[in-house]
Amino acid sequence: MPRLRVVGSAARPPGSLREAFSDGSAWIGLGSAVAAGFGVEAIKSIATGDARGRWWFILLFAVGLALIIFGFRKRGQLRRTNVGIVATVFDARRSLARAEQLDAQAETYSQNTCQHTFKTSFRLPDDLADSSQLVDALAEETLAAITMAERLTPGASRINLIPTMPLHIAFWFGAKLGHSHARQISVHAIRERDGEPSYFPATSLRAVEHTVEPLILEPLRTISESPVAALALDLQGRGDQFFDQVVAACHQHRIGRLLPLRSPHSQLSPDEQTFTGVVEQTCRAWRDAPLPDASRTARHAIFLSGPVAISLTLGARLASNNHGRWTAFTLNQQTGEYEPFPPSPKNEHNQLE
Repeated sequence: MPRLRVVGSAARPPGSLREAFSDGSAWIGLGSAVAAGFGVEAIKSIATGDARGRWWFILLFAVGLALIIFGFRKRGQLRRTNVGIVATVFDARRSLARAEQLDAQAETYSQNTCQHTFKTSFRLPDDLADSSQLVDALAEETLAAITMAERLTPGASRINLIPTMPLHIAFWFGAKLGHSHARQISVHAIRERDGEPSYFPATSLRAVEHTVEPLILEPLRTISESPVAALALDLQGRGDQFFDQVVAACHQHRIGRLLPLRSPHSQLSPDEQTFTGVVEQTCRAWRDAPLPDASRTARHAIFLSGPVAISLTLGARLASNNHGRWTAFTLNQQTGEYEPFPPSPKNEHNQLE
């Protein structure tokens, strides 16, 4: 079962010059010296009636005061520290070594950027029948970390959530987390090609006003008479290859209608504007889709690709109020078939209808 633990922050050399500037101490000290020295000179100039250089003294005195104010602002920003939560699901059927590498990388990033870091994780069992309970437990531990962070650091500006897990599990995990938190929950994504820093704030669990639409919305497809409707997100620009496999999975799982969205590029731009745009556009497309009433009240599905951060956030936004009606699919690269989560009961292949 997942267990929450506190990791803390990375060790930093005490008393270093960089530390002094980052916490505002050096700016306050420098500003105090400048303001005191030139303030005295300005007062002496006024007292003696000597106007030579007086305005320079006053100007530099003002610069010193500005440095002091800047230093105290830096100190205030440091007190409004960020909190990091690293949530990982290890799946030996995919790449356990890669998951362990990403987990360690996420922990290092969080320690370097946050004052406090919490970690929770579990390893998927060989029998996936009970895996949904483990994901539920992971979500409970994460919610506990969020609550703890809000109590320990009431001045924190945001909470960074750094997930490493398969896409369909991320969707279910997000559905369990929900999106109505008191503090901003910033979901982070990994930079491709070993970029620096290794992660970036990709999107937020909260709904935001956003007009950027990075995806191409295609017309709703009718596949069969089944009322079950599904979303399909091609975020890697695979085109027909992606959707042909999705349609085959729709026939297999008796999904009647499919709403496709696709990216014109093989990779999304690694920035918050693009990732948030994908989430908001997908939510709008699903909300405004011309689905019959029977499909609105039936079960739903989503076929995922691309970054984990987007899958998680879509789960929080689309399925938090009725997660029991949603099934998420991701492609199993070894078998070439779409794998559902929650997993299908044994000997039951068309569970969606």
